[in-house]
Formats: sequence, C-alpha cells, structure tokens
Amino acid sequence: MTCVADYYSRQGLYALNVQAICDAEYKFRWMSCKSPGSAHDSSAFTGTNLGQALLHPENPLAARLIQVGQRIAAAEAYAASEVLAVPWPGGGKGDRWRDSNNFFLSSSRTHIEQAFEMLVWRWGVFWRPLRVPFVKRPGIVRACFRLYEFFRDHSMEGVAPLGGDRSGGSVFFSRNAAVSSDQRGRRRDRERSLLRVHMTERVEELGLVRPCVAPMY
Repeated sequence: MTCVADYYSRQGLYALNVQAICDAEYKFRWMSCKSPGSAHDSSAFTGTNLGQALLHPENPLAARLIQVGQRIAAAEAYAASEVLAVPWPGGGKGDRWRDSNNFFLSSSRTHIEQAFEMLVWRWGVFWRPLRVPFVKRPGIVRACFRLYEFFRDHSMEGVAPLGGDRSGGSVFFSRNAAVSSDQRGRRRDRERSLLRVHMTERVEELGLVRPCVAPMY
C-alpha cells in the first residue's frame, strides 16, 4: 500500500525523486524514477543499478570509465567515488584549493540544472501537480524524457519551444520504474575519493582560483 508521507520532500511538496545524467549539450544520457520524494539524492542514486556500479572501481563499467578518463560531475549530496566527482564538504573548510575545485566543479554541473529546466519548460504537465495515481506517475515522467529526447534528435520546427536544439544521442532509461521507500538515509561509506584529491591537486598545480579570490605569488 502506498504511503503518501513517503513522497513529501524537503522542499515542502509531494514529489518523486528523479535521477538523471546529461552531457554538455543538455542531452539526457540516463534517468531513473523509482524513489519517492523523501529519499535523499544519494540514496535514490545508489538504489539504481548504475549507482551501485559506479560506487565500486572494480566494476567493469566503472573500470572502463576510469580507463578512458571519463568522470561524472555530481553534487555534494552524492557519495564520492572514483567516477563521481563530488565537491569537498563544507565548501572546502577554508582551504583555497578545495574551494576552487568546488567552484569549477559546480560550474560544470550547471548543465544538468539547465537540462531539467528545459524539460519542465517543454512539458506543461510538470507545471502543476500530476492528477494521476501514484503508480502511473513514474511512467509519465519517463515518457516526457523520451519525448524530450525525440524532439531534440529530430529538431522538429514548431514543436520544440527551445531554439538551438541539436541532433544525435540517446538516453538510457532504468528498467525498474517501481516506486519504493526503503532507502532514505545518506550513505557515507564511500566518501574517500582519490579522484577528488587528484582534481584538487591539479587545480593547485595550475594555480586556478575561483573569481574574486586574490592569486598567490
């Protein structure tokens, strides 16, 4: 039986927790809609097969991404790994290079925020509460993602409200669209990350400081 309270999010509204990954061209490459709004982002992501795979460097998929030098920029809410590039907690706690690393990493994450805004703007169904049974809502969200990608791929004039849409690419949809409420807490067992350390060392090596911060001589 569905518990409505599970869907009450920290934003003060009832929602589903949708996880997604996009590229620099605002193309969604993966999405999953299987957690209620009360679930923490980290828990919602680790509850997917992709999330489990990327937490373990020995996983074939994670190992391949590391081998080719591909990483995923993620928010502080997620558990750090050797594939997920996550900011230092607490804004770097006064360390100028950790703070600079957080700034440039945050700049690269604006793409996913803007991609979600484009998705919501494109489909008016997201402008108001979904008036359908809970069990059907993940399917509606997935359908909107699919149509969003379809229109971008085909650049249909008069249909897509956003200019400059590009062609190409596809999105992977998590097969399991069932909604559950068995994961809520923040996982911290994967917070150690050599990737985050190496990225910060690279920022320091290049002398990159965030704007409005005086350089060191």
